[in-house]
Amino acid sequence: MQFKLKTITFALIAGGVLLNTNVALADDASDLQALKETIHELDQKIKILERKNELADEKAVEDKKTTPVIKTGSEGFGFQSGDGKNAIYLNGRVQADYHAYGKSDAQNADSFDLRRAYLTIQGKVNGDYDFKVTGDFAQQNNFTPSVTTSSTKTILDEAYFGINWWKEAKFRFGQFNMPFGLENYTSDLFNDFSERAVTEALTPSKERGAMVHGVPIEGTYYGLALSTGRGKNADNLDTQVDGPEVIGRGIINLAKFAKLDDTVIHLGGSFSHGYISGNQSTNNNTLTTNSFLVGQGNASSKTEGNGITFFTPTGLGIGAGNDIERTRLGAEAAIAYGPVKLQSEYVTHNYSGVSTTTGFVGPFDKDIDAWYVSANWLVTGESYASSYLPDGTWGRIKPRQNFGLTGTGIGAIVLGLRYSEYDASDFATGVGAPAKNAAPYASNQPTGSHAWTGAATWILNPNTRLLLNYIDTRFEGGSILVKNDQGTGVGLTNGEKALTLRGQFDF
Repeated sequence: MQFKLKTITFALIAGGVLLNTNVALADDASDLQALKETIHELDQKIKILERKNELADEKAVEDKKTTPVIKTGSEGFGFQSGDGKNAIYLNGRVQADYHAYGKSDAQNADSFDLRRAYLTIQGKVNGDYDFKVTGDFAQQNNFTPSVTTSSTKTILDEAYFGINWWKEAKFRFGQFNMPFGLENYTSDLFNDFSERAVTEALTPSKERGAMVHGVPIEGTYYGLALSTGRGKNADNLDTQVDGPEVIGRGIINLAKFAKLDDTVIHLGGSFSHGYISGNQSTNNNTLTTNSFLVGQGNASSKTEGNGITFFTPTGLGIGAGNDIERTRLGAEAAIAYGPVKLQSEYVTHNYSGVSTTTGFVGPFDKDIDAWYVSANWLVTGESYASSYLPDGTWGRIKPRQNFGLTGTGIGAIVLGLRYSEYDASDFATGVGAPAKNAAPYASNQPTGSHAWTGAATWILNPNTRLLLNYIDTRFEGGSILVKNDQGTGVGLTNGEKALTLRGQFDF
């Protein structure tokens, strides 16, 4: 259309030149007037055509805004409006594991396991509002010999919506991952090892609540949340101890301020504080006398080989209407330069209150501490800095060349090593809550662990990984009773050796 209008305009200019030439030669004034009127009519028609062209262009722009576009990428498969302000995506992940345990100290059988099977619907509306709903299809009730049938159920993993008017202060409401810790806040898709370190047992993880978070200055991030403090898929049921828990995290990437290329210098800290009912277990919507357990609140801490539950405390002996003051603190640091990354975290819990258990009535003040340090090397030369996200977590590694049977690319290869420790020596598997530093109630029961993990990860493409981990765990403070499939004790073990293989895919 623009080409045609320009052609007509050039023709009129040429006609005007001829007209000016002919004016001197024209003898008849009426012929000159007729030519002028013709040119005027043509000029009006051109203006009308130009306006129609403008209206057509404006309509095309508006139509483009509302015309759905099929999108594929890191957010999954879905539809997006032309202006990008409205979208809905479907994505998911599958993590299929195989575990093999040393027979001399095994309490768990060698077996295949579907670690996670998530399906997510997420999107945004009017640009400033987003939502996410995730179901975990790998969760199920285990079959037991005394029950003739087993039931399977889908567990809600996350469900929230957000208001994102400002990048400095975004709002989130629902059930989501609480802002605490580096490994906890990093997606399980992108952590360096098959399982997070033992520090994970001490983090809030996913709970119901509300959060404000954002990037006040490029290279920094914060999150501040109020939560039920009861874990995933659980509300607070105690009408006498019903205050929300406060949880927060803040980080800074010093390399951003120093303008260091291909580098991350990450420092951060987390905290949580709240008063917890001693009569409701975490991840459970049942109020039962003295059911709260320490650690994350569930039946507590497994090895990093996802095998033996080495520390299972009993309740703290809290009477009705009383509470447990829970304080959690975390420190995190990571340095990445090119293909090398060093990372460490320390998490401490403190529980204080008054025990009403017979024989142990009185105040208690007890701690659990855990930490790890890890080193990882991208052998194929990719950069960790390219996967560092604005919220201070690690994201997707993109191989320089994806692996393919018909191509020359081998994907990305990562080698990793981690050391971790867990110390709950203030607690013991027994009844009540003894004073701090008191001897354990039940002798020969572990209250801690230390472990080495070696890892080799093959990233075939940004969406597909194979992970091989070897974990050697030693228990501290006692041994674990090994039972056969009938529940009969057949010996003791003071550690666990595990070899795990994971195939992981997400879309």
